[in-house]
Amino acid sequence: MTNTPRVSIILPAYNRETLVARAIDSVLAQTYGDFELIIVDDASKDGTRAVLETYRDHPKVRLILSDVNRGGSGARNLGIEAAKGELIAFQDSDDVWLPHKLAAQVAALDANPQAGLCYCGSLFFSQKRTHYIPERASARFEGDMSAEILRRNTTSTQVLVIRRTVLDSAGHFDATLKRFQDWDLMIRVAQETEFVFLPEPMAVIFATAGNISSFVENDAIARARILEKYADIFARNPDHAARNHYITGRVWQKLKKQAAARVHLRAALALRKNPKAALSFLRSLLS
Repeated sequence: MTNTPRVSIILPAYNRETLVARAIDSVLAQTYGDFELIIVDDASKDGTRAVLETYRDHPKVRLILSDVNRGGSGARNLGIEAAKGELIAFQDSDDVWLPHKLAAQVAALDANPQAGLCYCGSLFFSQKRTHYIPERASARFEGDMSAEILRRNTTSTQVLVIRRTVLDSAGHFDATLKRFQDWDLMIRVAQETEFVFLPEPMAVIFATAGNISSFVENDAIARARILEKYADIFARNPDHAARNHYITGRVWQKLKKQAAARVHLRAALALRKNPKAALSFLRSLLS
């Protein structure tokens, strides 16, 4: 590894003593070698740090041991601040990269200098089923994603390689969000640059107990926050705004919080006439 590696890979870890080695080893097994791996322990309370210490002497690994729990986004931001590479990639502590992932994405960015970000397909694995991400329902997956990314996020942190200049310009992760931190970042990045998409699944994302994405209420809170945070951008794309207000309303309904649901169902109907939204709004009044 050179003194200034081309790629900085940031891997936050919190209480992942039984899983983190698998994630680290999948990064160290990459066929592309010009990288540094910055591992941020987010004040783990189990044996995670002991596992990480076994990698301390690896020439590609840098350990950052935080005594304050910052959450996944805060830990990633800490890693970004320490990163030396012109390209930034992210791995999660419970997931796996295939060996050629980094080589393919770096090559794609080299071949598309107008693009500031490359992402790839992935497989989401749980005990119930395995499915491909991104969902095929999206209208487009690359090029100018400034509007499409408002409909739904086609990416996730584990599949990203982004130019450092673009990341710094768009801003880093919003540590106040408990979910959709990657979507929030992608909305900002998409306003700045084009995306390149490699459809081959080159990451495996595992459903892990205790993962912050598993808490349903966080979905509604974060989605509502994003609708508010980027209201001016959503105003130019009312169909996408309506869709996300409807989803937010339905989540609140499932949690039996009808007053919160009505706010978003009413907003969805104001933007687009939708029989499902109308029916849900009527049910919220009757509940």
